[in-house]
Amino acid sequence: MVFDPEKIKNNAKKDWEGEWKKTAELVTGKGDFQLNQKKGSEHLLWKYALNIRKALLELGFDEVVLNPIQSDEEIKKQYGPEAGAIMDRVYYISTIPRPDIGLSNEKKELILKKIPDFKKFAELQDILKRYKREEIEGGEDFTEILVSELNISTSDSVYLINEVFKELTELKPEASNQTLISHATTAWFPILAKLQDKKKHPIMLFSLVWRYRREQKEDSRHLKAHLNLSLAIMDENFRIENGKKLTEAFFKKLGFKEVKFEVKPNQPTYYAPGTNFEVFVKHPKTGWLEVSEIGMYSPVSLANYKIKYPVFNSGPGLGRIVMALENIEDIRELYYSSGQELSDEQIAAGIEIDKKPDNADITRAIKKGIIEHKDSLGIVKEKVYEKYSKVYVFEPEEGKKLLGPGGMNEIYVYQGNVLGVKPGDKKYEEIIENGVKVCSFLDAISNYFAYNTEKGNKGILTVKYADTLPSINLKMDRIISRYMTDKKKEIKIAAPIFVDVEIC
Repeated sequence: MVFDPEKIKNNAKKDWEGEWKKTAELVTGKGDFQLNQKKGSEHLLWKYALNIRKALLELGFDEVVLNPIQSDEEIKKQYGPEAGAIMDRVYYISTIPRPDIGLSNEKKELILKKIPDFKKFAELQDILKRYKREEIEGGEDFTEILVSELNISTSDSVYLINEVFKELTELKPEASNQTLISHATTAWFPILAKLQDKKKHPIMLFSLVWRYRREQKEDSRHLKAHLNLSLAIMDENFRIENGKKLTEAFFKKLGFKEVKFEVKPNQPTYYAPGTNFEVFVKHPKTGWLEVSEIGMYSPVSLANYKIKYPVFNSGPGLGRIVMALENIEDIRELYYSSGQELSDEQIAAGIEIDKKPDNADITRAIKKGIIEHKDSLGIVKEKVYEKYSKVYVFEPEEGKKLLGPGGMNEIYVYQGNVLGVKPGDKKYEEIIENGVKVCSFLDAISNYFAYNTEKGNKGILTVKYADTLPSINLKMDRIISRYMTDKKKEIKIAAPIFVDVEIC
């Protein structure tokens, strides 16, 4: 059974409950399904993670699971005066406050409009009070209570939540002091404090842990969430030179012949001064690649947890290790290229204007001038900018419009394809309504003309035809381009533009 998503979506807009019930028949009963007879494929990241895990277990490390949710008080205790800067990088967890909902006459009328024989108003008020006191869990549990205690249908409970008790749909998240860990260290201190006198020394622990960082952008070396390996060793006789020797042996065991250590210029305050090193291995293509950071936790930070033994920490970057071993140059390719589906928004974000001036006023002036004179017939020449250089838009051929028929087109991403769309044309209505706009042809072309103006390049510039993204001054992220090729997606922007600019 193949669904028709557009039809279902449109029907649901008109009658959500009816379509919800009707479409159930599409997935009930038994289908002619058979399991694949082939062996499944494994993700490179987990392939190496499990191999490294096995090696660490053989070296005597014990595996633990670190709690990824920690109070920001832990960060303050560990980082001391540096905590403010670190907390700017973490994600705080928000929750939805529970409102105090009353049963006004207006709400009762709304209920009776949908459920004419409803009489359990007292029971409903009790449920709302219990919900406010958090005696009832939220989510599906709340819906289940409404259905079971009021003897109503699921669709009726949805009506109560969305139409009667609108307070529930208009709530705004409120930040707590709980954070998603940006460093495994945040979770190590509490667990080490508990184990320091309960486990035989040396205490050697490791964990595979997701780290979440509020990066300004994701690029070839940075992700907002990534899986990492973290090691901690506690022993009264352990020092940083022991840690360097252990780290070198670890990476050579993974197949790296060259390993070097460099003192980190700006050392976190949770490490003892002079003990924080960046670890590099030799990558066959890109040269030295940072793959880990090591250090001895500062006794000052440890004292806040009443820890009385030295602790060594290492954070081998799992993604970067795999990149080095597999000759992968972009971490996004490692994480997301294997079968990863990209949304139209993600593809659109990977398309950028290539050449742009520092002064956006030049772009605006040129674009405005082209639009104002787009229907002028040649031979025509109009000045549109004159601050740094004089810029003219012109049409050299008699009787032809200054701007070609595709000049006002816009770029959209729809269902994974990059498309040139003519605004106002009814055949593009679905794309314009449901797709993601990137920019207009003129946005990109005007930036190209403005870039050359700012650079002082004199002469005539012509954009005749849009057939590729670079032809109209657009560029696509390499990973996005590879994804589109793998998925057999199309770039269809072909259109005649025929616009001329002279810079004097």
